[in-house]
Amino acid sequence: MPNNNKLILGLLAFAIVFGGTVPSQAKDTKVTNEIAAPQVPIVIEANDLSFSDETGDILAKGNVVITNVGQRLEAEQIDGNAKISEIRIKEKSRFFQKDLTLDGTGTVYNYKLKTGSMKQAKGQLEDKYIAGETISMSPSQLTINNGTATACPAKVPDYHISAEKIEIWPGDKMIAYNAKVWIGKMVIFTLPKYEQSLKPNAGNGVFPRLGYDSDDGAFIKQHLEYPLSNMVSAYANLDYYSRSNFKPSYGLIHRDKNYTFSIDQGHFTDDDSNWIKKEPEFKFSYKPQQLGNLPIHYTFSAAYGKWSDSEKTSWHQEYSLYFKHEPIKFGSSAKLNLGTGVQHVIESYDDSTRNIWKFDATLDKQWSERFSTSVGYHYAQNNNTLFEYDKTDLSRELKTGFIYKIDKMNAVGISHSYDLDNHEVADVDYSWYRNLHCWEAKITYRAERDQLRVEASTIKW
Repeated sequence: MPNNNKLILGLLAFAIVFGGTVPSQAKDTKVTNEIAAPQVPIVIEANDLSFSDETGDILAKGNVVITNVGQRLEAEQIDGNAKISEIRIKEKSRFFQKDLTLDGTGTVYNYKLKTGSMKQAKGQLEDKYIAGETISMSPSQLTINNGTATACPAKVPDYHISAEKIEIWPGDKMIAYNAKVWIGKMVIFTLPKYEQSLKPNAGNGVFPRLGYDSDDGAFIKQHLEYPLSNMVSAYANLDYYSRSNFKPSYGLIHRDKNYTFSIDQGHFTDDDSNWIKKEPEFKFSYKPQQLGNLPIHYTFSAAYGKWSDSEKTSWHQEYSLYFKHEPIKFGSSAKLNLGTGVQHVIESYDDSTRNIWKFDATLDKQWSERFSTSVGYHYAQNNNTLFEYDKTDLSRELKTGFIYKIDKMNAVGISHSYDLDNHEVADVDYSWYRNLHCWEAKITYRAERDQLRVEASTIKW
């Protein structure tokens, strides 16, 4: 039985099958160079290491480090078997993988299948902090039993989700079963099943948002979503405003890898505090698709439903086609975004039909780690639509702005909108961004409208 301080497990199956023995340390290096590429060797290093070529048993003690392609496992003692490609660790261990770090005990890991489990585990997945009685790993999924997940790194997090089981597909979605939603040490509500998108710009999901708007008053917004199947979910937005009162919306959404289809009902508002009520609306949205081999992507959407505001009701039809060029980079710090498209709108209220042609060009420049600027030109022909909701306000707009990071906790920004048709300033927004440890706050004063907006939400995850 060899007793070296290094074994290369990529060679062990080869040696066992052909009845050979484990090469000496000097021979390890030579044979590895010959067959490492197709075998993808697993390297075990330790102060004391032994292996049986007859049974395949492995025992390693003292500063044990196991490395695989993109993976690393550390412990004081491990045992395992090369024939079944399994490693076992009774005491503490630490596991590293791209965007994942775990600490725990009772680890079992199959280095061939890249699957395993760890007891009393806690760690970090991307920007999420996770913990559980048991965490199971596979190449595409994590499963947490009797565990928690949060984006807050505090010892007692400001907010978190706990559940009997949490399934996470990194970069895609998370599903929690028998979930409890916590703010501090208080459970604010429970759900038998909760699904959260982990894709960029997915929002902060189940955690409430607080704020103030000069038009609608103080508000609290709560989004809830319940998966009915792998692709279909029911959702509700329970939004309350001190001046506008309760403004809920709800519906069903079907998510496919190439499109989404939704049925939406209730109250909806845009960035200018324009309200409508959908009773209901059916909407199909085709996700961005590449146009042949060109560096251009296109999106398409179609919507039909009954819209109402305080003055009118109309059966609203809307069809949009938009083309967007991939960012054109100028060096490492500047990029130009170009897009164009058309929006076709039909209203039963006045039997109107409009084709709104659009063109957008925006140049972003990162001058330093702290300072960035943006300048853009936006054109919308025939934008005089029936409803103010989600309307393009200006036909020709020049928009400029900057953001300056004062420190890691604070940033300020100014956004300036100029009406090129009427040669006047349309909007000037002054914003202050504040990191509140596990929360984010944004205060914006819209000078031309004398409007104040304040919003606080959990760090998006």
